[in-house]
Amino acid sequence: MFDYNKLPKPEQKIVFATFILLALFLIFAGLNQLVDAWNNYRNAGATNIYQTVSFTGEGKVKAAPDAARVEIGLFTEGKDSISVQNENSQKMNAVIDFLKNKQNIAEADIKTSNYSLSPKYDYVKGKSTLSGYVLNQNVSVTVHKLDKIGEILDGAVDSGANRIDSVSLFIETPEALRGKAREEAVKMAKEKAQLASKTAGFGLGRLVNFSENFSGEPPVFFEALGKGGAAPAPQIEPGSEEIKVSVTLIYLLK
Repeated sequence: MFDYNKLPKPEQKIVFATFILLALFLIFAGLNQLVDAWNNYRNAGATNIYQTVSFTGEGKVKAAPDAARVEIGLFTEGKDSISVQNENSQKMNAVIDFLKNKQNIAEADIKTSNYSLSPKYDYVKGKSTLSGYVLNQNVSVTVHKLDKIGEILDGAVDSGANRIDSVSLFIETPEALRGKAREEAVKMAKEKAQLASKTAGFGLGRLVNFSENFSGEPPVFFEALGKGGAAPAPQIEPGSEEIKVSVTLIYLLK
């Protein structure tokens, strides 16, 4: 039979420390089980769809776009790649100079979005012959004064651009408007929950889940400008953009 007192003192210390560690382990394991049991009780089966109820709400805010993104392009073709690149650079540099120095557009608002050089082939009787090179370059320009768009498009083409691929309008800082729409959506969902609870005679427990969806895309306008000359600059009407937020609130049933 095990006799603790007959053990040498060093071994007694080891055995004593082992018992202490084992006791602490059992205490912590028991506490962990208690916490899990309490959480299960507190959630009251929140994962069970039959013990929860959900309500949706939608909020809408309308606002006029206050900025635009213009895609300006340049198409250049020629017999050899060096001359094509030189001609393209000369024209695009003139376009960028116009944007910076005559329209006061910041360098941070002008970004090259595409630059591609590819060979051009002629096909005669099933044979392909290299006939030249084609270079496409696009710059994306952010415009903060919408009344300047027509002037910018006109001047870019006069400076050498031969493509205007798109003009898209957007709200530059939509976060505050999105927050307002979210408030309306949550208010609607809560009102639905209170009305349903009162009408159907059930109790609402705590909120256990929240989700939201956001929508609101800026309109896009296209203006085709031919290589041989530009059409009159379009008058861009900003109109209004609708920012929409829908939310879903899930409650426990009492």
